[in-house]
Amino acid sequence: MTRVIFRPDNSQLSIVVWDLRIKRILAAIIIGAILGGSGTAVQASMRNPLASPFTLGLSYAASVGVAIGLLALNEGSILRYQINIQNPFIIAFFAFIFSLIQVLIILLLAYKAGLSSISLVLSSIAISFAYQALLYLIQYFFLNEIYVSTVVFWTFGDLERISWEELKLIAIVSLLIVIPYFVYRSIDYDVIIGGDDIAKSSGINPRRLRFETIFIAALGASLATSFVGVVGFVCLLAPHISRFLVGGGHRYLMPTSMAMGSLILLWSDTLGRIIISPVTIPVGIMTSLLGVPLLIFLLIKGEKHGYRD
Repeated sequence: MTRVIFRPDNSQLSIVVWDLRIKRILAAIIIGAILGGSGTAVQASMRNPLASPFTLGLSYAASVGVAIGLLALNEGSILRYQINIQNPFIIAFFAFIFSLIQVLIILLLAYKAGLSSISLVLSSIAISFAYQALLYLIQYFFLNEIYVSTVVFWTFGDLERISWEELKLIAIVSLLIVIPYFVYRSIDYDVIIGGDDIAKSSGINPRRLRFETIFIAALGASLATSFVGVVGFVCLLAPHISRFLVGGGHRYLMPTSMAMGSLILLWSDTLGRIIISPVTIPVGIMTSLLGVPLLIFLLIKGEKHGYRD
C-alpha cells in the first residue's frame, strides 16, 4: 500500500487508491475549504448569519450555467451511470458567468432597492426558485430523457465525478485566489461587522469589500458546482460550528471554517459510501440530510453568535 501511494503505477490497486480514494479525499478537502471560507466571508460582509453562496442563490445560478453549457452547447453526455464532459473549462466558464449574474442581481437589490441583509437573503432564496424553474423549463421543453438524466445526476453533488484535470484547476484557483483573499481580508471582516460607518472610519470601503467578497465567493462556488454539482449547507454549517470552537474573531474563525468545511465534506462523503454499502449516496444529498437539522439546532441554541443589522 505504501509503495502504491508514493510510487503509483497502472496496477488495479494503484487505480483504486489514487483515482477512487485519494482524488476524492483531495476534492473534499479543497472544495470544503472553499465553501467554508466563502460562507464565513459572505456572512461577515453582509452581517447576516444565514448568508452564504448557497442561500444567496450562487450555487443554483451556477447550476443553470452548467446545464446550458452542458446541453445547449453539447459539451457533455451521459454514458450509462457516468457523466462525460468533453471540455470542463467551458462548463466552469458558464457556471461562473451565471453566478456573476446573480452577484449583480444581489448588489442591485442591496444598493438600488435598499434591501436589508435579511430581506436580501429572502429575495435571493426566491430568485433561487426562479433558477430551479428555469432548469425545469429547459428539461421539459428542450431535453430528451438522456439529457434530463444528466442534469438530475449533476444536481445531486458527487465527488466521484471530478477528474484530475478539473481538480488541478480548482486547486490552483483556490490556493492562488480564493483562500488567500479570504485570509487577507480577515481583519477587515472583524471591522465591517460593527457597521459601515465604523468600517469607513477605519479606511475600509464597505461596498467594495462586499462586492469583492461575493465575487470571489461566486468564483469558488461556480467552480465547485461545475465540477461536482450542488453541495448545500457546507458554507452555512462550517462558520456556525467554528464560532462555537474559536469565537467570532475572523483571524482564527476563517482558517477554522475552512478546515471545518473540509471535515464536513469528508465526513459526509464517507458516510454516503458506507451507510448502505455497496450503494453510494452522493455527497450533496448527505450534506443536506445532515445539514438541515444541525443548522436549525445551531441557530436556535447559538443565536448570540449571529450578526445583527
